[in-house]
Amino acid sequence: MEAGAPANLLMGVIAGATIFLGLPVAFLRGVGEKTRGSLTMAACGVLVLLIVDVGYHMIESLERTAMEANWHKLGIMSAIVFLGLMYGLVGLAKLEERRGAMKGEGDPLSIATMIAIGIGLHNFAEGLAIGQSFSGGSISLGVVLVVGFAMHNATEGFGIAAPLAGKPVSFWRIALLGLIGGGPTAIGALIGGFFVNEYVTLLFLTLAVGSLIYVVRELLRLRFASLTPSGAMLALSMGLLFGIYTEIAVEAATNSSRSTTVQNAIEIDFSRATAGKSMSVPAGCNIVIKNSESTTLEFESDGLFAGELFLKSGEQASVSVTNKAGEYKLIIEDTDFAPISVKVTPVSK
Repeated sequence: MEAGAPANLLMGVIAGATIFLGLPVAFLRGVGEKTRGSLTMAACGVLVLLIVDVGYHMIESLERTAMEANWHKLGIMSAIVFLGLMYGLVGLAKLEERRGAMKGEGDPLSIATMIAIGIGLHNFAEGLAIGQSFSGGSISLGVVLVVGFAMHNATEGFGIAAPLAGKPVSFWRIALLGLIGGGPTAIGALIGGFFVNEYVTLLFLTLAVGSLIYVVRELLRLRFASLTPSGAMLALSMGLLFGIYTEIAVEAATNSSRSTTVQNAIEIDFSRATAGKSMSVPAGCNIVIKNSESTTLEFESDGLFAGELFLKSGEQASVSVTNKAGEYKLIIEDTDFAPISVKVTPVSK
């Protein structure tokens, strides 16, 4: 069965709703200033990892365009990155200046709202990717991968709620913050099934990076007052490590969940000899990628299939090809291998 708009929306809801799992932290009572500071700094560590993760994908898209020597496209993308970062950073600063929240200790609710906005921007871009990747793939595979996104998003709810721990806040206010942070995933997944534009995706990624950098700066400024420098860095490190190992668990679960054999699948036996070649596949088909090199390789694409593949020498895994016809590339990360060009052709009905 193929995924359509309802399935895209369902997967977006699944991925975004888990952000609510971390929000109950805001309802902790009797929390002292040092404990709240530690929770906030741990959340800051999670946000730092998110900045690195989103920033990596942002820079990667620029590098890929530069390698293709598409200078016109690179100029447009560079302008988007500049404007997105500036708006994300300076825009939030101007907003805070108007609200007066930068005076004194700062308003925890304003900080939590800014975190939710930054995470929401990132999750909208993530939702676009979900909608694009799974619009023509199998729902079963899509659900497995979306569970990976959901595990990651669960940590983001903690990042939103931590500044509010021990503070009086209503249930509905927390629910609204959850919708701001997680709701865009479902919206993006729905839109991504019909419309995908890499410039739009890049814009939301850069807005998210700029916003989150500003939020981290604010959290550091506010919470160092209640903690010793070593205590603050210890809490931040714990949050960072928590985020890192969550990412590792997600990647391991996603990679191991892919079937290694699929009937009637098209095989790509990758080696240095096949690097840089071109091929054509029908939309919505299954392909099996085999690593015939002597080292572990990371395979990813610009929309050909969902997620990434880490294959040891001799290993293979199957993926579902997008249902959107067009030109795509199978990219081998961190190597000098030329990408394989894949043309996805529409299936006549």
